Order: sequence, then structure tokens, then C-alpha cells
Amino acid sequence: MDAPNQQQTLTGSITLLMRRAPVLRLVLALATGILIADHLPPQPLLLPAATAAVAVLLTAAALLPRPRWAAHLFLPLLWLDLIALGWLLGTLRAADPAQGLPNGNWGVPPGKPVTVAATLTDSPRSTPRMLKAIARVEAVRNGPQWLPASASIILYIGRDSASTRLRYGDRLLLHIRPQLPNSERNPHQFNYRRHLLHKGIGWQAFAQPGQWQPLPPDTTRRQSVTAWSKQLQQRLVARIQACRLTPGQQGIAEALLTGWREDLDDTTVAQFRTAGILHLLCVSGLHVGIVAWLAGACLFFLGRRQWHRVAKGTVQIVAIWLFVLITGMAPSTLRAGVMFTLLRLGDMGQRQPCTFNNLCSSALLLLLIDPYMLFDVGFQFSYTAVAGILALRDPLELLLPLPFERFGHRCAHYVWKLVCITTAAQLGSLPFVLYHFHQFSTWFFIANLLIVPFAGVLLATSLCMAALAPVPVAGQAAAWLLRQQLAATDAITRWVGSLPGASLEGLYCNLPMTVLLAAALLLLVLFVRSRCRWALPSAAACLLAAASLLTVANAKAVHSHGIAVYDAGRHLAIECFDGRESYLVCDTAVARNPALIGYQRDGLVLHRRVKHTTLLPADTTFRNTRIALGGHTLLFAGRRLFILDSNAPAPPAAGTDAIIVAPGFRTDTALLRSRCQCDTLLYRYRFASWPTLARR
Repeated sequence: MDAPNQQQTLTGSITLLMRRAPVLRLVLALATGILIADHLPPQPLLLPAATAAVAVLLTAAALLPRPRWAAHLFLPLLWLDLIALGWLLGTLRAADPAQGLPNGNWGVPPGKPVTVAATLTDSPRSTPRMLKAIARVEAVRNGPQWLPASASIILYIGRDSASTRLRYGDRLLLHIRPQLPNSERNPHQFNYRRHLLHKGIGWQAFAQPGQWQPLPPDTTRRQSVTAWSKQLQQRLVARIQACRLTPGQQGIAEALLTGWREDLDDTTVAQFRTAGILHLLCVSGLHVGIVAWLAGACLFFLGRRQWHRVAKGTVQIVAIWLFVLITGMAPSTLRAGVMFTLLRLGDMGQRQPCTFNNLCSSALLLLLIDPYMLFDVGFQFSYTAVAGILALRDPLELLLPLPFERFGHRCAHYVWKLVCITTAAQLGSLPFVLYHFHQFSTWFFIANLLIVPFAGVLLATSLCMAALAPVPVAGQAAAWLLRQQLAATDAITRWVGSLPGASLEGLYCNLPMTVLLAAALLLLVLFVRSRCRWALPSAAACLLAAASLLTVANAKAVHSHGIAVYDAGRHLAIECFDGRESYLVCDTAVARNPALIGYQRDGLVLHRRVKHTTLLPADTTFRNTRIALGGHTLLFAGRRLFILDSNAPAPPAAGTDAIIVAPGFRTDTALLRSRCQCDTLLYRYRFASWPTLARR
């Protein structure tokens, strides 16, 4: 093949890539490689690097003078390149917490006392007894010498007058015992260690007063933009706190304007979650989009010419990054700022912009920078919600075509458009909502229709109140106006939450079901947008497969039996599963408030598809055809367990299958095992389960 034909082949391949392989396919290929790196056991770096090199060589070979059919291999090989690249980036990003952090130098065994110099890389968060902060370890003392280090760590610092003055960028000298974060101690429990590793954090440590001291600031470094942004955020928070709002209103105003969520109470969060508008309290793509829309609305007089579009987009980009600075440059707002900036740049440079490809391009860029951003819940919700709006808004609007001549028709058209936008965003993020939160807000469109359109007004009023707080009359007027708006928001969310069936809880959705639901949604979008014949039957097949998995899970749960002893700290918790019924044997505190161990057992209860739980205090007597409890002895499905605590009599010498040592009770386990001769001995703070223990 001569040079012109070779160039024509390359041009044809690129044209085929742009027309028939949208950027979404490239994002999916890169995400597949990242998932492979995350789920495979730790691999040597040479393996993914060699795979990526081979894939690149094959792609280059497909562009050399070959038969015509070789050019058609360009796109599959390009996808293979991105899969191998994602695997390589994920392997580079992954870390072994026992050796340190990504690209770091730590080398300290867990639990060993060590003296370190660290810098706070985030504003400290307050807890009732501690301050929680993320720090970067810069040096470790080794005898009289200081060795350079690089490791991120979560610090829990005891509250006192000195710790409350800590701010972003402060340098500390710490005497700590670094520990690995808690892993999955109970089945289907949230894996906190894995969550932190995805964020690049592999250690945690506690420092009481007297175990740390401030270090003088490093005068050789200039103040960073992030430090200035954090200071601006804290100033705005202080101004909002000085406006004498109610505690709930203050938390909402701080979260809405600055992204500071530490003053939100649990009641407010639960209320917004039930109403389906919890995204208002998490500064991300919605808020950045509102800021961009407000900035564009101020330039309504501009036309559709090229320089008009460029001027409008420039103002919107400046407004977006000013808002990012106000929110302390949090990762969620940075991600949303990059996403909307790339969207605006794409719209500014094209007469007929392809917004969906621009959206996918921003996701591809962010994943190349930080591959583990794929596991961030905010990243998933932001992109799926925006993608749902772009893909489904127009088809939903066509379901109810409305005239646009009269004022009433225009109002109805505007309301219907808001309903379509809200529904499209919820449908786009629905698979991930079910997977992460296992709930669905039934009346979400009512709350979103009544509140989200006025979120820009709330945001603007909060900004005016913070800016005018030093001015007596104007600040008080802005605070009064914001109080009225937040009171109306509170009334609406309470009313939506009081509607029958406002929130469906305990919806089971595992990873395969999530993938099938996402695939069905993509196929439905393909059918609606291009009328592809095979898309609709394929979507129906995916939905049928997801329903079949749910049916199998329910049927398996009905016939499953077992006992789980939870690692619940100082609380005793033993749960006996009899089909979709369970009996929770626990101490008095848990019997009064089961939420004390909700974090430990909610995942297993959801996985077991439990419909009803009977609470049984360990010191009570209970008997039915399935279970018997009394005298510190538990009988379930032919198994006998003895609960050993400070009030228990001596365990029987024989006839006991297992002895459960209650938390806080000290005993000689070797002597106990020799005397009782039981098959299993469960220590305190130890989890154990028997899937086949009580099988009939």
C-alpha cells in the first residue's frame, strides 16, 4: 500500500472513531481496565505495563500497509489500549497499606510508636470528642535523624483549646501509633479501609492533648490557592454563623453555599433524603450548573453569534471557578468545575456542539488524572445525572407536546420541562442510587419541582447574606429573607416526607443487577434516540435478567438458615436467620436502640432479604417452635450456644456446640476450652458466622 492509501486508511480509521465510536465507548474501556486493576489480586507492575505495550504495538501495526480488513481492527485495538491503560493506571494508583501510600515512603509497621511531622491537607471536622483531619506526613524521626516521607493519614485529635484553632495548612509534630483503618469486620459491611484507599489514604491515628504540638509555618513556601480558598470558605461559614439562623437553617445555608456539611443535623439529612433532594446538600454538579446558568442568564441580551457565545462562555467559566474557590476547592466541586468547563469550552468552539461527547471527554480526562475517581459516589452521580438529562430530556418532553403561544401555555411548558429534567436525572442515576443506598424516593419529582428551580434563588440569597453580613440593615434583611426561604423549604420537604410511601427502603440491588440496569438504560436511550430495532428487545432482556437475579436471591433467602455473631464493639449481638425472619439476641442497650449496631448488621440483613426481626435481650426467656432462649443458653435448629458474661453461671461441661464470650468479659480461653470440650469458641470482638450451621 502506497503512502496516500496509508494516509487514507489512517484518516478513515479516525473518521470511523469519531462517527461510529463515541467517546462513551472509550470511557467504558478505560473504566473496565480500572475495575480489573481494583478487583484482581496485587499484580507486579511489569504485567500491566507489558500488556499496555503489546496493545499499543498491535494498534500501530494495524495502521501499517496491510489488507483493507486490517483497518477495521483499529477501533477494537484502541479499546484494548484503553483497557490496558486503565489496568496500568489502576495498578500504579493502588497501594499496599502495610508498605505505605501511592508513590510514598512510610515503612512504619502498624501500631508502632513513631514521631512524625505532618501538614493538614483539609479543614478539620468537629466530632463530639475529637477533631478529624486529613494530614500528609512529610518526615519520620529515626533516632536523631529525620527521614523524608510521603503518606496521607486520617488524624483524630482530642478536643481542647489548642486543637480547635487548627486550620488547613498547619504543621504538627505528632507522637502517634499509626493503625490500618477498619476493614470489613462483618459480612456485607461497608469496607472503610477500601474506601480510604480509593482516596489515597492508608492510615489512621489518634492523638490526645500532649501527644502533638504545632510547628512553625514553612516560610519557604508561598501560600497556595487551596489554602486561600479554605480560608475564604471558613470566613463565609463564620459569617453565616453570625446571622443567627436556626441550627437546621444554618447547616443548610453552609452546605448550600460553601459545601461545609459539618453543622448539618441527622434530622435534616434524613428529611432531605426522604424527599429525594439530598443532592442539594452536597455541593457538586447541580450547584455548579446553577451558577453557570445564573451567569448566563445575566447575559441574556447576547445573541447567537460566535463572539457572543465565546463571551458568554468565558463569563460562565469565571463564575464557575469563583464558586469552586468559595467551596474550599473540595474534590466534588473541582470535578464538577472541570466537567462544566470542558462542556462550555466545547460549546464555545463548535457551531453545533456535541454536548454528550464533551461530557464523556471530561470524564475520560478526569479518569486519566485520577483513575480511582471512578469509585467516588459523587463522580458516579454527577455524570450519570447529567448524561440522563442530555439523553432523555428531549424524548420525555415529546411525550406531552404543549403549545407555546399564550402565557399559560408557556408556564405549563416550563413546568413540564422541569419535570422532564428531574425525571431524566433520576433515571440516569437510578442504578447507582439503588446500589449504594438501597432506597428510592417515590415522590422525588414533587420536591424537585417545588424546590430545585428555586435553588438558584437560595444560593444567591445565601451569598448576599454572607457578603452583606457586616452591614447592619442589609445583612439583617438578607438573613430574614433567607430564613423565610429555608422555612418554606423545610415545610415542603416535611410534607413530601409525610406522603404515603414517600420512600421505599431496603431495595436489594447487587453489582450484577446494577450492571444489567445500567445496560438496560443505555439500550433504552439508544432505542429512543436512534430507533434501533435490536435495542428494545435487548433492554427487555437485561431487565428480565435483573428480575431473575432478584427472584433467585429471594428464593435463596427463603431456604437459607444460619447464625451470625457480630463484631459490634462493646455490644453483644447474635442474629439467628430463619428464612426471611431473624431473631436478634443482644444486650439491653441494643434492645432499646437497635440503631447502635445498624452499621454492623444492615448489610447482612439486606443481603439475607430479612422482612422481620424479633429483638431478644440476652437476659430474657423466650421460646417458640424455631428458637429457645433462657439461662444464657440459646437453642436454634438443633444447635446449642452458651453466652458467657459476668452474670452467667459456669458453662456446661458437655452438650454445647459453641461458647460466645460477651464483649468486656475476661476469661482464660484455654482453660474454658478444655473444661467445656465444645467445637467452637467465639472470642470477644471476633466475628463468626455459620452459613450451614442451622441448615435443616
